[in-house]
Amino acid sequence: MRALSNHIGGHLLIAGLSLLLPLLLYRARHLDDNSLTSWQWVFEAADPGRLLLLLALLTPLFWLLAVAPDLVRRGAPGSGQSPPGGQAPPGPGGNSLWSRAWRRFGIPLLAFTACLLFLDSPETIVDSARYFIQAKSFSEFGPLYFFRQWGGEIFAWTDLPLLPALYGLLFTLWGESRLAAQLLNALFFALTALLIAQLGRDLWDEETGRTGALLFLGFPYLYSQTPLLLVDIGAMFLVLLALAGFHRAMTRGGLYIVVAALAVIGVFLVKYSAWLLLSGLVPIFFCSLGADRRRALVRAGLALAPALVCVALLFWGMREVMADQLALLLEFQRPALRDGWSESLVSTFFFQTHPLLTAALLYSLYRAGRERDLRYPAVAWLIVLLLVIMELRRIRYSIPLFPLLALLAGYGLRDLADPGLRRHLLLVIVGSSLLLAWGAYLPFLKSMAERNLQQAGRYLDTLAAERIAVVVLAEDEAAMDPRVTVPILDLFTHKTLAYHPPALAAGPPARIATSPLRFTWEMALPAFYFPAAAPDPEILVIITGGPAAEFTPEIIAKLGDYSLLRSFVADSGIFQHRPYVQVFGRGSGAGAGLTDLRPDFSLYNMADYHIR
Repeated sequence: MRALSNHIGGHLLIAGLSLLLPLLLYRARHLDDNSLTSWQWVFEAADPGRLLLLLALLTPLFWLLAVAPDLVRRGAPGSGQSPPGGQAPPGPGGNSLWSRAWRRFGIPLLAFTACLLFLDSPETIVDSARYFIQAKSFSEFGPLYFFRQWGGEIFAWTDLPLLPALYGLLFTLWGESRLAAQLLNALFFALTALLIAQLGRDLWDEETGRTGALLFLGFPYLYSQTPLLLVDIGAMFLVLLALAGFHRAMTRGGLYIVVAALAVIGVFLVKYSAWLLLSGLVPIFFCSLGADRRRALVRAGLALAPALVCVALLFWGMREVMADQLALLLEFQRPALRDGWSESLVSTFFFQTHPLLTAALLYSLYRAGRERDLRYPAVAWLIVLLLVIMELRRIRYSIPLFPLLALLAGYGLRDLADPGLRRHLLLVIVGSSLLLAWGAYLPFLKSMAERNLQQAGRYLDTLAAERIAVVVLAEDEAAMDPRVTVPILDLFTHKTLAYHPPALAAGPPARIATSPLRFTWEMALPAFYFPAAAPDPEILVIITGGPAAEFTPEIIAKLGDYSLLRSFVADSGIFQHRPYVQVFGRGSGAGAGLTDLRPDFSLYNMADYHIR
């Protein structure tokens, strides 16, 4: 029992903070201005008392798991001494092959498994409509058409083609499977944890790398992003691969030179905002020179020169499209980020990040200054650039920084000498972050109106008809063009959708020029949603952009031969855009109940949703 009594004051402090901090944050949740998973909103779909009770039940388990290695080590007769440095043994089997494999891949496996908990989340960010159309174009027409028509027939907005092409390749191999894309993002997430451990081991030591990799699981916000058909998780992985790969290319050479070159190309082709993050290669370069500077310089040149040549050739071929995109970024996105699209650092680092991780991050500054550690700026540079110099305050654009934040926090925790206390702190951070994301964020996301498209798509797959007609109706002064819901519905069904545009479509509102949803009005639906003329379909889907959307006389006349099969009208009441879905079928009872053609709320217990 000596292991349980060691540093009992420290363990009690960690256990107390694990319960006290969520209470304090809940009381101060009005400070959280996150635009998707604000604590002001998520606890309208989740019971805070229930989550606190679960956390209280987990608290002694975290403590027990933290001291378990010491209990096991001291349980054997005559084994009262700790190994050098006070560290626990590497794991089951000492230095066996299984133990080494677990130490290397255990945390990435945990990261991958954590992502699986959130696969049922709806597509909560409408940008996924663009990426789905791009990926489906790759799958339907092939890679040559995809790259030739990028920015032409394929609406590109301010996107780059790498991740949509990868999604399209998955669709080609396994059909239009959202699950395949989600597993790819889960793999990116897991590999990011692996790279954090590698970079930490290369710059400092194995324990720092492993601690940083575990802390990477302490960002609850990330779990709202991993299931989505977006490019942010992939961009995060490629940026870290470029940094870690470039360091190894300079210090070890060999295949790491090829890896670094491919990673740099990938960063250039994944997202425009990621280009700036390649400036992180500069401090990594100086950190990696070593004693043999000539050889390191040659390796750096071999890694970067081919990458820059390939990128230059690709850009020359896409120069007209990219010039228009860059102009749009400068004219529209940069001013919007500066003037309106922002979330506070308090929200990002105390509500969307576990506050104990933030404390470890702040302490790492002190430790680096005390140690005069010049390797620290090599990791911290991008954080300083985006958050301090550029004053970026949009969390989605900060996602590539999260692995670096986790690694620096792990560096700070190395001053916590007792491994049991360090394990306890890590378990609290990771366990409570996963509990928050699974117990509060996920129920809230599933209460959003975007869930209607997910549920409707699944319902359509249970019907016999293969071709589904889709009509979209907008509200006056709509927040976005509701046509964007067509590709999102398509993502959730294997049926063929045929879009029927209204006879007279409303134009965009005046404020659209500065709206982050401007692309929804400028994006034209592609030809595969306008199949050749066919007889009236057996199934008709009507998507309304909100409760105030009116059925036109044209739609009322069309519905004379149909009856209502199912309505999907879930609504969190938080956001302006509320896609409601009604499914009509031709057959017996057609025309019944058409006196009020707004969504049939009576089919649902709307008391479960808070309507503002």
